[in-house]
Amino acid sequence: MTEVNDLAFGQPAEGKLVENLRKNPKFIHELSLVAEADGKIVGHVLFFPIKIKPAEGKEKETISLAPVAVLPEFQRQGIGGELIREGLKACEKNRV
Repeated sequence: MTEVNDLAFGQPAEGKLVENLRKNPKFIHELSLVAEADGKIVGHVLFFPIKIKPAEGKEKETISLAPVAVLPEFQRQGIGGELIREGLKACEKNRV
């Protein structure tokens, strides 16, 4: 996934972010999805649990959409949107 993110964003920051999130004990494997074309990974999306701590009020747990990455030559074909839709279904299925 790191390479897809690096190439999609043209820098290593997002790839490192994904790598670090995947090492975190809160990482949920089912919320990391890939898109393939001809057996090659061409896209990746990651959803990750977070807590929102408002200045006032109660802390809330929710889910965050981490980077959505699609290789440049596969962008603007709906792959990112489909990854997000499938990821949201996985969030519902995993009750996060």
